[in-house]
Amino acid sequence: MIWQKYRLVFRLLAPLHIGYRTAGNLMQTRGYVPGKVLWAALTTRLTRDEDNDTDGQRYIEIGQQVQDHFRFTYLYPATQNGNGYKTYYPWDKDFDYLFLNSYASTSLNYASQSAEETMLHETEFISPHTRTEQQVYLVGDLYAKTELSDSLNKWQDTLDRLQLGAERGYGWGRVQKILCDSRGDRFDNEPTVELQNGDRITAHWKAADVTGIVGPIEPLIGWERNNSNDRKNNWRLSEEAIICYAPGSRVTVDGKYTIGHNGVCGINRRQ
Repeated sequence: MIWQKYRLVFRLLAPLHIGYRTAGNLMQTRGYVPGKVLWAALTTRLTRDEDNDTDGQRYIEIGQQVQDHFRFTYLYPATQNGNGYKTYYPWDKDFDYLFLNSYASTSLNYASQSAEETMLHETEFISPHTRTEQQVYLVGDLYAKTELSDSLNKWQDTLDRLQLGAERGYGWGRVQKILCDSRGDRFDNEPTVELQNGDRITAHWKAADVTGIVGPIEPLIGWERNNSNDRKNNWRLSEEAIICYAPGSRVTVDGKYTIGHNGVCGINRRQ
């Protein structure tokens, strides 16, 4: 099966929160959009466009089809630079200053007409404009099989109506597609990325599958929809924690790495 590579550029229209961790009363955001977030947004939009919004089973079916027929890289903030875009990474100098902000809120105690004690919290987000008042974009790549089912063949149209990350009920995470451009690159097998000694990785790399990487390790885990028949809650933590090298780690050998589900990479093939 042949895979086609596409370049993606989205204009960020609203604050974007990608759940990371909590520090005190601050809910921190990741400085990028993982492939799993893009998979979830694309699955949601494709399913709803079929008028199956209440059909939970259809979400599962479409989600599996998207897993089988698409591969994602992570999206990173960028600003316009001439006719192109300059991409920024969380390990770059001044990244937090340029792109991150926070919103404070609390629960109210209506009986006392005051804020509820101990409920004050801040939600960190990637801002749609930098502190230098530049428009923020999200830039990355997507790989799609050239032969798709009827359920998936309108995927490019759905990119115009995606909403990413958390707090979507408040209008956060809205994006506008600027570019979905075929790059000419095709792969006969699973898509791969080539890295050279000293390069930083820009996605999670499965620690059990690769060698020649130095950097922080973290378990890749998060909240997922609970689709089991005996569910007691609508949401649950991931059943499996994937131990990965975090984005920003460096490779110490030249190699090709396979891009897997949700953009998580593994299996290095040394050159």
